[in-house]
Amino acid sequence: MSSVIFGVRLDELASVEQLRGIATGFLDGDRTFRIFTPNPEILLHAREDTDYADVLRSADLALPDGTGVAIVQTLRSARSVRRWPGVEIAALLLRLAAERVETVAFVGGTPEVAERSAARWRALAGLKVVTAGAGATIGEDGLARLADEEDEIVEAIRSAAPTIVLVGLGAPKQERWIERHADAFPSVRIMIGVGGAFDMWAGSKRRAPHAFRTLGLEWLWRLALEPRRLPRILRATVVFPVLALFDRAG
Repeated sequence: MSSVIFGVRLDELASVEQLRGIATGFLDGDRTFRIFTPNPEILLHAREDTDYADVLRSADLALPDGTGVAIVQTLRSARSVRRWPGVEIAALLLRLAAERVETVAFVGGTPEVAERSAARWRALAGLKVVTAGAGATIGEDGLARLADEEDEIVEAIRSAAPTIVLVGLGAPKQERWIERHADAFPSVRIMIGVGGAFDMWAGSKRRAPHAFRTLGLEWLWRLALEPRRLPRILRATVVFPVLALFDRAG
């Protein structure tokens, strides 16, 4: 089951078991599958940028990240729609990779954050994790600004031959990076944009407590920690639902 917001398809899954089954199917497939997690900011960007909307539409699985998206879907469809934080999807994929003894690549983050995040997963799950592109400057087009850096990132991933690639560049860079590189690595079966997951795993950013997440108030937690985010949060919590609910074209 799926719905459309601002021309972008959003899939609906009800359980972790469903997601795990789909991910397993992707890992057993014969090509690279793309997973995106559109949140209100991403969808507002897509509303204003048709090229970016096209990138999002290329997803093999697009799951709603953010309370605002799930609420809009629920109000439109008159059925409960589950939200899927990207960091939780990524964690499920990493545990699945550990079970299958697959290699994973982390793309993006600062060198310190990328390595601390990778080290945490190596310790927690005995997972083989490599990092690539840590500290590199990636442009809005999804390419490294320096040709040497681009070549180094591609070669590092090809040499490691991972099955899953987590791209933590932030939107829209990470989705555009995935679009540009989805066919570049024969070993890769899943690519997913993970936003600030590396920072959370590395301990440099604190995720909202469980109670906030359960109530859909992660945005309030982020505002308390980073008041300068107020304009972005207003767009996500006020502008987005108003536009989405009155956008009859989808």
